[in-house]
Amino acid sequence: MKTLFLAIAAGGLALSPVVASAQTYQETRLLQTMDNADLEAVLDSMGATWKSSPREDDTDLYQITFANGLKAYGWYRVCEDDQCRGLVLVAQFSRPSGYDSDAALDDKLRGFNDTAPAAKAYRGADGNVVLQSYVISDSGIMMGNMKAQIEVFRDSGGSYQNYISQ
Repeated sequence: MKTLFLAIAAGGLALSPVVASAQTYQETRLLQTMDNADLEAVLDSMGATWKSSPREDDTDLYQITFANGLKAYGWYRVCEDDQCRGLVLVAQFSRPSGYDSDAALDDKLRGFNDTAPAAKAYRGADGNVVLQSYVISDSGIMMGNMKAQIEVFRDSGGSYQNYISQ
């Protein structure tokens, strides 16, 4: 999984703290596209901390720590002139104990995905578990909905940890 995140960072490994965004969170603001200021305003409103670094595709990689302790990465997709229509969110978990068999772990993850459709869990190439979600702003998204989708992803991290321990 380390390889996945190194590939994601793509040259932006030196993460630096970012000063709070000038953008303010406005729940009813309609975003036709999303940009760094929008994400930063939403994360700030959630009490999350974050660092960003540039990626080779001219977007930024966000290393996010949510108030509930979940650590995640976020980056934009489908961008033109720093205006983007997709946001990828990814969290990584160590392979849970008691699941030595890939088949047994995959079965357990399918069960989680059936109960938590807003974020998908899968076994990465290194055997660790990845939780992923995608926020789309095609035709516009309210800033409050962007926040709600990120909150659901954040909460899915806790749901995953509870589910896998059963």
